[in-house]
Amino acid sequence: MDRELQALLALVRAGLWGRYDEAMASVFPLSAESWERVFALARQQTVTGVAFRGLDYLPDEMAPSMGHMAKWMAYADRIEQSSVAVNEALVKLYGHFAATGSKAVLEKGPAVAMMYPEPLLRESGDIDLFFPDNDKETDPLQGIPWAEMEAKPDGSWEYEVDGVVVERHSYLVDILSPGPKKFVRKLIENKGFETVNIAGCEVLVPAPEVNLLLLSSHILKHAIGVGIGLRQFCDMAVAVRHYADRVDPMEMGEIYRLAGLQKWSELLDAFLSEYLGLDVSRGVDAKMAKKTRSLLDIIVKGGNFGHLKSKVELTSSNKLSRKLRTLSSFWGNLSFVLTYAPGEWLWTMIQLAGGQVR
Repeated sequence: MDRELQALLALVRAGLWGRYDEAMASVFPLSAESWERVFALARQQTVTGVAFRGLDYLPDEMAPSMGHMAKWMAYADRIEQSSVAVNEALVKLYGHFAATGSKAVLEKGPAVAMMYPEPLLRESGDIDLFFPDNDKETDPLQGIPWAEMEAKPDGSWEYEVDGVVVERHSYLVDILSPGPKKFVRKLIENKGFETVNIAGCEVLVPAPEVNLLLLSSHILKHAIGVGIGLRQFCDMAVAVRHYADRVDPMEMGEIYRLAGLQKWSELLDAFLSEYLGLDVSRGVDAKMAKKTRSLLDIIVKGGNFGHLKSKVELTSSNKLSRKLRTLSSFWGNLSFVLTYAPGEWLWTMIQLAGGQVR
């Protein structure tokens, strides 16, 4: 692992847990060129805000120059402004849902940001919603200024509300294998949802066990596909920490097993412990701890949701080309996914293939 990546991980750990990271002594100080590289990595992985908070725990002799610090501060300020805009759109949406009687469940994004030490420094890309009672004949977003963008192969739709992208999902958890999918449906029925306060607004979110499964399966989906960024692993880490007193580790392990994600969850736990400093209450499998580098390589290669792929691949306006790229990405991680989630890979490929020909 190169020094700049080590530095970023140390800053992220410090930012997540609010303390000096022991690795800092062996990594810092850095040259001006290395600081530029760390800043670029943070932006690629969408963890600039968290890493910026980590700078507070660097001793003065290890800190970047005033010029570099000013750059971090300016970017962190933009992140906070963007997060405020997302929260304002969220409040507007839930005001509409309250008036129309729509039951909307918030996934990821602001629902996870609230678990961070400084929620506004968590980079939010969009608002993800699931409507458990929607009959699919009516549009829960009707009456709000929005622009329909595109139907996705997984059945979700994207809209725009006051400049913020809003995605309406057709399902809550990214589990596609028939047996595990049936289990997840029952899990959601049994555990349900809970209400939290975000920006002064009462918002419905998944119950803790469902939320952890949702976040884990979401990471897996992108890890085996177009790529995943470090931010999503930070989300998982803070969620595990946030729910530590409410979730039984043994029960959660059984949930992962029945959802077909036992090996994947063990690898994820090992990664969160090794690279993000999470104290995993159910322990880390020693064999899995030796295999976490494969996951780090996927993160470094793909960036946030594959945004480090070539510009030709990512900006193609041809729908078929984009879909073929997605299909190719799933084949590219064949060895990894066959080891940790073979059933999900198979059914993801079946769904994608069906989406290509419809």
